Amino acid sequence: MLRRPPTLIAMTDTDVQQVRDVVAERKAQATAAKHAAYKGNLGAQLQPTSESQLQPQPFVAAEDAKRKREAMTRDERLGLQ
Repeated sequence: MLRRPPTLIAMTDTDVQQVRDVVAERKAQATAAKHAAYKGNLGAQLQPTSESQLQPQPFVAAEDAKRKREAMTRDERLGLQ
């Protein structure tokens, strides 16, 4: 298969700065969401647990990978973030 050179897209400094601002805003939102989730989980961990909840749950790699993929946004799966 023949490949052609990539098409150049003209961008100004303003365009680049707008992209950087959007990326920084998304990272800040993700960090805030993780922080809020951590605080929520911390409160749940402080509650008394029954003995059945102390048993470690078996780790299933396929289910873990599926859960992680579902938690990712479309942009994260495509590597845009």
